[in-house]
Amino acid sequence: MPRRARRVETEGDGPTPSKLPHPSKPALDFTSPQSLFESFIAPITSEEFFRSYWEKKPLLIQRSDPDIQSYYQSLFPLTDLKLACGKGISYGRDVNMCKCKNGKKILLPRRGKASYLEILKDFRSSRATIQFHQPQRFNDKLWQIMEKLECFFGTLVGCNVYITPSSSQGLPPHHDDVEVFILQVEGEKHWRLYEPIVQLAREYDVSPADKVTTPTHDILLKEGDMLYFPRGTIHQADTPENSPHSTHVTISTYQNNSWVDYLQDVMPALLQDAAKENVDLRKGIPLQHLQRLDPSRATGTLSGLLSDIAKRIEGKCQLRSCEMLRDFMGNRLPPYLDMESSSQEKNGTNGKSVGPPNLSSTIKLLYKDYAAITTDHSPDTLKPSEELMIYVYHALKNERKTHMVSDEEESPPVSGLRFPLSYMDALKALWEDKPVRVKDLPLENDRDKENLAISLWAEGLLEKVDA
Repeated sequence: MPRRARRVETEGDGPTPSKLPHPSKPALDFTSPQSLFESFIAPITSEEFFRSYWEKKPLLIQRSDPDIQSYYQSLFPLTDLKLACGKGISYGRDVNMCKCKNGKKILLPRRGKASYLEILKDFRSSRATIQFHQPQRFNDKLWQIMEKLECFFGTLVGCNVYITPSSSQGLPPHHDDVEVFILQVEGEKHWRLYEPIVQLAREYDVSPADKVTTPTHDILLKEGDMLYFPRGTIHQADTPENSPHSTHVTISTYQNNSWVDYLQDVMPALLQDAAKENVDLRKGIPLQHLQRLDPSRATGTLSGLLSDIAKRIEGKCQLRSCEMLRDFMGNRLPPYLDMESSSQEKNGTNGKSVGPPNLSSTIKLLYKDYAAITTDHSPDTLKPSEELMIYVYHALKNERKTHMVSDEEESPPVSGLRFPLSYMDALKALWEDKPVRVKDLPLENDRDKENLAISLWAEGLLEKVDA
């Protein structure tokens, strides 16, 4: 018999409002990225989640709390599809119509602009699943959830909505290359999970039928329930016949965010720095080495060189993760702003003093969770520069409408600033997230102090506060 993912039930808040009036509690806590994730997986704590489940095994959380159920029901239900279509969506980029037939995915041949009536027709007559890509571009609640999760995880977070008719299945058994959180929005969905063929897989794979045997978990998700499973977990899902349709939101993260990806990012700069100090790294490889079928005679040399690299890392040398950081900061969601706070920022009426800071100003960092500091060589010269510079990247100017669906082949440019390496201590002081006077910043002269403060203020990363 298949074993079940751990089931955690959450009960309601006691008497109904008609018996004992009380304000409805928020389904999710958006106070901080940490509080959001804690409420996202409640009643499981984040400590227990990362110790026992993350990258290890599935977790099922079943909730009977009406606040959570009603909140989930507002996350892109079928009725929201009409609103999205009204903003102009296209097949392929925004939505696909698919179904599972004989263990294979069938993608309906739809092209061009997608209309609500056409989608609904395929949904009803062809019993096709609606696969809507990155709904956070259209749904403010999902935007608010996902930008906080990107802060929490420190990497990109994607999203899809699946709306499947009764007695239907949209996708065949497959595994993903991402960590998956399923939120059941409407109706019910029957899930079957299977042992991974590849632990923590780095590629998406549609598993042939002969690889799918007895499920390890057999689960029925109801409105308000959440299911988590690690990348590599083979899975398939269908809508039971007693459910008119099923809508669930899939939130995914940690794609290409493994140690191998990190090493591929930091090694070029690490090798470049090491070669300046270790002459052995600059020596030529053996004659005709590249032509040899068996280059194993060089393994001893490689082992010694890698050992030297390891010693440099243990000695706390400068590691510069540049490409992964630029990709994340350039493609992530901008901070969520409701209509009121957005209007205040545009009109300068958010209660903060206006005008640039000066030496006597007390300042405080803004949007710390949406910015990052790194160092890299200056690209200004025709040949690689030996000079390291500080780069402050941020996501304040990113486009929500292109999140995870950019039509451009190359990643968008990253917003940010560049400073001399001598500004590092001052930036670290600001990153402590405490008010500080400009004249107290640890820089040699007042001109540099004002330059740093004004630059960050103009970029929207700093505010003046009352002393």
